[in-house]
Amino acid sequence: MFDSIDSTKVETRRERVVPTKASRAMRLRPSRESASQERKDKRPQNDASAVLSNRMSAASAQQNRAAWFGEARDHLLLEIGSDVEICKRLLERLKETYGHVAYAEGQLWHYAATHWEAFPEHKLRALVQEFDGARYPTPSGSVAWIKLGKGKINSILHELLKSCSEPGFFDARAIGINCASGFIQFGEKGTPTLRPHSPEHRARHTLCGHWKPGRSIRLPPKSLLRKLLDGVFKGDPDRSEKVQLLAEICGVAALGHATKLLQPRSVILYGPLAENGKGQILDLVRGLLPEAAVCSVPPAIMSDERHIIALAGKLLNATDELSAAAVASDRFKSVVTGDPVPGRDVYKSRIEFRPMAQHVFAANALPPFIGGMDRGVQRRLCVVPFNRIIPVTERIEGIGKLVGQREPDLLLAWAIDGASRALREGVFTTPSSCRQTLREWIFAADPVAAWIEERVKVEADGDVRKGIKTRDAYTEFRSWAAAEGFKTLPEVNGFVQRVLSAGRGIEHRRSGKEGRRFIGMRIRHKEDI
Repeated sequence: MFDSIDSTKVETRRERVVPTKASRAMRLRPSRESASQERKDKRPQNDASAVLSNRMSAASAQQNRAAWFGEARDHLLLEIGSDVEICKRLLERLKETYGHVAYAEGQLWHYAATHWEAFPEHKLRALVQEFDGARYPTPSGSVAWIKLGKGKINSILHELLKSCSEPGFFDARAIGINCASGFIQFGEKGTPTLRPHSPEHRARHTLCGHWKPGRSIRLPPKSLLRKLLDGVFKGDPDRSEKVQLLAEICGVAALGHATKLLQPRSVILYGPLAENGKGQILDLVRGLLPEAAVCSVPPAIMSDERHIIALAGKLLNATDELSAAAVASDRFKSVVTGDPVPGRDVYKSRIEFRPMAQHVFAANALPPFIGGMDRGVQRRLCVVPFNRIIPVTERIEGIGKLVGQREPDLLLAWAIDGASRALREGVFTTPSSCRQTLREWIFAADPVAAWIEERVKVEADGDVRKGIKTRDAYTEFRSWAAAEGFKTLPEVNGFVQRVLSAGRGIEHRRSGKEGRRFIGMRIRHKEDI
């Protein structure tokens, strides 16, 4: 019975042992070699093209760094690692790459082919950031690394700008228009001459138009510029004078010479009705100049340092509409005449600069002036009336912008002719309608000036006894102003100051018996007029 049992089955039965916990754990735990191999097998394989792309990007970045810092980061081996040392290294690299650099009017400038350009702040910060990780030896003999943050970057830039400071760098700019053909320089009599571009001209903008000496300035009848000018001033008795004035405005703006005329003027394109073309003329003046040369700062906010800084380096300040808000007369006069004014960008230091922009505003209503319109303000204004509503059949959509886009050479030649005339005469051409419109505005904005014009006769007699008492004159003025509809009237002291500033030869004296009196003033009543 037992002999019939297979021996192999017996051996199998004998080796079947009940497993213990330890043996079971050893069987489940993989070896170190197999676990390492398993992790390698599970690791994702990089695509060959992605690897190549990453290597190329790294090589490109290395080339960019090499172009600035040399062939290796060893260029960034510093001696002491101070902000001043980094500033000097950065300035050396700037001069090697860009040549002369100058800090003026709140910006760092370099010459770029045809004109001076300002470094954007983000670019300057990026150049400083390249020094992050630069090495320098410590006194103990070890090596330390530069770690840049916002404060350190600001400190380095502050030292850089101070070391390049040239406050009057653009004050010595040549009188001329920088265009695509070259620099058009003007002689003493306003004669234009074409010169090659040069950094010595100190030009900050380049007009896109081309110009050749001796070119005819006659406007072709079918040109867009001719159609625009004919359309807005058609039927005006002083049409030709208005066209000359607009050419002078464009030319003086392109010159950057507005504040250096014998009588600088801010120009207001005025038309109480819509569709009279004043907006198209404003677009025409804008289209002559590059976008970077134009800003829009309404007079009502010129007293704010954060807004007035936008005028720095600009050739034209143009706004589509003139706000009815009161104008700060003192700041307005300083801006128009180019007197130094303070300004600041947000979070930046305050700077002082000389505005040079020609101011051109378009208005449906002429705003009042705080404290009345004194003679200094009057001399700085030129109001151009637009009397004609353009018929629908004559309108060309966006014609003002189209002139600058399609006829830049013709527009430039027309502006050069105006610039020559303005330089030769020293003042703008003033059409009769412009003088009359300004006169009406003065009287509407200043009740004292209007009262003097209508009711006061000046007599050259210094006898105090023949003068009129201040209180009596003021009573007559208030009575007349109320009847004319003026609501905001000055007090008696302000009234006296405005009478004296009118420049009519009237004096104001005080005597013991007679009290305060106006000398040389005689009031005319209705029956005397």
